[in-house]
Amino acid sequence: GMGGVGKTTIAKIARKTLGDKFDVSRFFSVKMVSKKHGLVNLQRRLCKSLMKKNSEYWDNIDEEATMINFLFQKKVLLILDDVDDISQLENLCGNRDWFGPGSRIIITTANEKLLITHGVKIFKVPELDANEAIQLFSLKAFKRDYPDKKFTALSRCFVDYANGLPLALKV
Repeated sequence: GMGGVGKTTIAKIARKTLGDKFDVSRFFSVKMVSKKHGLVNLQRRLCKSLMKKNSEYWDNIDEEATMINFLFQKKVLLILDDVDDISQLENLCGNRDWFGPGSRIIITTANEKLLITHGVKIFKVPELDANEAIQLFSLKAFKRDYPDKKFTALSRCFVDYANGLPLALKV
């Protein structure tokens, strides 16, 4: 979905709510880390985090086999946030057989084509309707569910301008 609709927030809540039902639960800001440090660095961070040890990850074939065997035995919740390139998916969760039974991978992206190409189930985060948007805006601006009558018209102007995007309403 588009930026600001709440994909990252929902993913973080999912991890917080469901994380203890998995052997391993991790959240990675893929776009930010891979752009700044490169995809190989992100793979190493993922490996180190999942296996709780320092690893050269893909530098030798034995390490790759160790990693895959480790993950195959674990129920993993892996959240890959803000994915913007198919190579990120291929290198971080390319083969779903890498992960043990009951594992879940949550991918957030603004590019639906990446998810279609990778063949995963897609959930689209809907924009807020007018009432939900007013309520969120009021909670952030006035610390109450709905604005005072004297601020209703102005609040609606802000909500209309934000076009139902929660991030714009919170900021």
